[in-house]
Amino acid sequence: MRVHPNLKPGVTNIKHLVRILQSDSLYLNQAVYNCITGGLETGKIKGLRAQGSTPLELPNTTGYEVRFRVELVLALNTQGHRHAYTPEACTERAKSFENMLAVVKQDRDNNAKKACKLQSKTIAGLVEKGYPGNAEDRQVNAAEEPNEDPAMNGMANISEEHY
Repeated sequence: MRVHPNLKPGVTNIKHLVRILQSDSLYLNQAVYNCITGGLETGKIKGLRAQGSTPLELPNTTGYEVRFRVELVLALNTQGHRHAYTPEACTERAKSFENMLAVVKQDRDNNAKKACKLQSKTIAGLVEKGYPGNAEDRQVNAAEEPNEDPAMNGMANISEEHY
């Protein structure tokens, strides 16, 4: 297994990615945080419909994030990983979830606001630069209706506690 170029230089190899997933500072690793939130925003993770920029903790319960991280760690540690259903294996997984719960809670409490602010600044910087390309480079259809969904048009109200 190899690390996707989009995660570099923030992630050097698979072992490093596993350490990040198991740490209480995943939210501070901009490459990993943006990758996960991007997957959620596009609906490719969790099967949600596409939405605008969203803090990681909004569409996910703590329990969902714990399971997500544990399953990723298991899959990254062993290529072709499959769960064993022996009593010992189930007990080991339960311990993994319990340990990860404390890590995710601490990460959310200490770093979620910082991560959201950093992501917002990054997105604002990209918009200022005209990413992906300048206005002249983009094809604009004048007849196209503006998207009325606040999550899609950037007008979503996100409570102050997430900023």
